[in-house]
Amino acid sequence: MSEPKYIVGIDLGTTNITVNEVAVAALEDEKPAVEAFPVLQEFAKGAVEERDVLPSFLFQRLQEKPALAWSRDLPFIVGEYARERGAEVPGRLVSSAKSWLCNTRVDRREAILPWNAPAEVQKISPLAAQAEYLAHVRLAWNAKFPKQKLENQMVVVTIPASFDAAARDLTVEAARQAGLPDVTLLEEPQSAFYSWIGQTRVPWREQVKKGDVVLVVDVGGGTSDFSLIEIGEEGGDLVLNRVAVGNHILLGGDNMDLTLAFHVKGKLEAAKKKIDTWQTVALSHACRKAKEALLSDPDRKSETIVVSGRGSSVIGGSVKSTLERQEIEDLLVDGFFPACAFTDAPREDPALGFREVNLSYAADAAITRHLAHFLRQQTGKPEYQYPKAILFNGGVFLAKRFQDRLVEVIDGWLKEAGRDPVKVLEGTDLVRAVSAGAVHFGMAKRGKGIRIRGGVSQNYYLGVESALPAVPGLKPPLKALCVAKMGTEEGSVTEVPKHVFGLVVGKPVEFKFYKSPARREDEVGQLFDEVPADVEETSGLSSELPPQEGMAPGTVVNVNLQVGITEIGTLEIWCRQQGGDHRWKLEFNVRDAIR
Repeated sequence: MSEPKYIVGIDLGTTNITVNEVAVAALEDEKPAVEAFPVLQEFAKGAVEERDVLPSFLFQRLQEKPALAWSRDLPFIVGEYARERGAEVPGRLVSSAKSWLCNTRVDRREAILPWNAPAEVQKISPLAAQAEYLAHVRLAWNAKFPKQKLENQMVVVTIPASFDAAARDLTVEAARQAGLPDVTLLEEPQSAFYSWIGQTRVPWREQVKKGDVVLVVDVGGGTSDFSLIEIGEEGGDLVLNRVAVGNHILLGGDNMDLTLAFHVKGKLEAAKKKIDTWQTVALSHACRKAKEALLSDPDRKSETIVVSGRGSSVIGGSVKSTLERQEIEDLLVDGFFPACAFTDAPREDPALGFREVNLSYAADAAITRHLAHFLRQQTGKPEYQYPKAILFNGGVFLAKRFQDRLVEVIDGWLKEAGRDPVKVLEGTDLVRAVSAGAVHFGMAKRGKGIRIRGGVSQNYYLGVESALPAVPGLKPPLKALCVAKMGTEEGSVTEVPKHVFGLVVGKPVEFKFYKSPARREDEVGQLFDEVPADVEETSGLSSELPPQEGMAPGTVVNVNLQVGITEIGTLEIWCRQQGGDHRWKLEFNVRDAIR
């Protein structure tokens, strides 16, 4: 590949996608200008327009004719118009593909979206949907810069810090399907932090000092993500280390939109206006637009909500209501950022005998309780539980009341522990920080800026069956072997010591696989007699080992495990022949739906 002329950051968000770029030639400047890249999209009546944000929605066309030069044969509309049409015909709308990509209860390569859509609707896999979004960005870029195609640039794609190894692999695969064969992955909270470092309004070194621990709270459209970054020092210079990440929490702006929709539905039904399920979905989209308009413009006091009618009981063919700014803030502050104790845990619904297969939405809408749980897990140092500063990210925090309430709750925890109030870091663009930060990361990789040391975001464990005599009706107990440690840096290869496995070539092998973002004391090679209660099962590992030269099918080969962290941030696990040169890669089994 030729030397790239641009560094491009893509925030592949659950509900919105943004893109930023900088010319490599500009890195010679003292302060290179990182620019937004507006993405060309199609709209009603054949109109096309560049927009700063590409909503992460696909809509299967009905009578809409493609309007973009590259979309002649594509069955899906991508972006804002897809979302608008989906509000009118919800059964044809693909949304939250990113969340489905990390759902271990379904086959991520199977055409399952839109979920529960009518039989006549063409479906698409979560993997293919992510590829569609990235392909749209690539084609929009190439239309604008035909001599500097995106596939020839340095491209950084952001992902949640809580994405497991399989979801990271799938994101890279989606990029390849989209015509981007060489991308680098970056965790979203880290990316927001890079953006904060790169901003010039309030220099970052004036806001933090050695020993500070910064809490990054990223509440996006579909997820809430928490990370801790520690400020250290080496050779007289400040260094940054990502020391903790939270679990994948499906809780964000989408939940708030639905909350507002049910609130407005209640007001309409109190006025004797019947609202069905279809209109409730449309209400959610209307409330999202009202929320975004009110939270982004402090001078606006209210927004009108209008939803098309669905029957003779609806007067005038449509229903209308209003949302006040104060109404929105009161409802969402108390519902999503309630006061709570540091010892409070997220509430869980009672277990039911049957549960519909769907996304694993958080049962508790209180972001404050999820945050308290995350901080309590950080037992490595006392400073990790009581951060000195907080960095906000995500359009949700455009409402200053949300920031103020979260700071108020955290300060209560700190005061109880005899510590100083948390400092709010200033200077970030809450909407574009992640894509801009991805560019600053790319600049840092090329020597223009400071790097955050991150590595693997969590520990990984392999399930190993105990070697016991066979007992009728009893499966051998499962042990857990730590094979990757949180913080292991990109580009490293680690041998898992002390353990030898006998594998049969020519036959499929499968392993259970587990993860934990909190067990920072565990070491690679450490074997636990039982799978620890605080680790979570994730996508398993499988492979069919082809016989190498000189091996007969059925040969038992003694192997050691070798774990590598690639430069792009993915995890690779290999079985290496003991005393030989052969090795076989274990693949993440993303086809393991519910057994």
